Amino acid sequence: MFRRFNKKLIVFCCNFIMAAHIINRLGIALQKLDHAINLLFGRGFPPEALCALPISGSSNLVQLSHKPGELSIKDILGDGFLWAVPKSRRTVEKRLKRKFGVPKYNWKPLVPKTNILMCTNCGHNYEAGNLCGYCYARVKQETNNLQKIIRSQLKLKPVEQEVVVLYEGEKEKKSAEFWKNQRVVEVPKKRPQWFHQNLMQPTTQNASDSKEVKPTELA
Repeated sequence: MFRRFNKKLIVFCCNFIMAAHIINRLGIALQKLDHAINLLFGRGFPPEALCALPISGSSNLVQLSHKPGELSIKDILGDGFLWAVPKSRRTVEKRLKRKFGVPKYNWKPLVPKTNILMCTNCGHNYEAGNLCGYCYARVKQETNNLQKIIRSQLKLKPVEQEVVVLYEGEKEKKSAEFWKNQRVVEVPKKRPQWFHQNLMQPTTQNASDSKEVKPTELA
């Protein structure tokens, strides 16, 4: 009977101690909240007062270096700093230039182009001064296929030596002695009409034995 009474007493003491500890911590939290409210809405607002609240769970507050009511708004702004803000409003001209750009140099709204031409080979449209995108893509694809054939037949990795590519029916136009000392790769299909033969040649001009040098800069 006595042992049971001791156990109940011990449990009651433990619960009482825990409750007292919780009430103590709650009182400290309310004290901190009341102190912060007084600083914000009551007796002035010094900038260093925000750092006076302790972060740890101790109940001792850091004493302020200034008494409440000593600091004014002028003192607070004098000790602090201000963010960079525009001193004057932008003019209408500058605002419109930022929004729409400058017509002479950089005009941001969409403007219809008047330099569009039609390709005579494929019929697609392209911008003047540039290559036709559709024709360029076809020539690029055909060139990649020729490079694959050269790698498979001549084992050139990468293709670094001059090679003559002949389509079906082009080798018979010249004698066998002409192709004797040249690297020739035959493609088993007819040459496309848009893929000209001079595309694979380093130059379209015949070699000259003349030693005369033409002037490069004329007055």
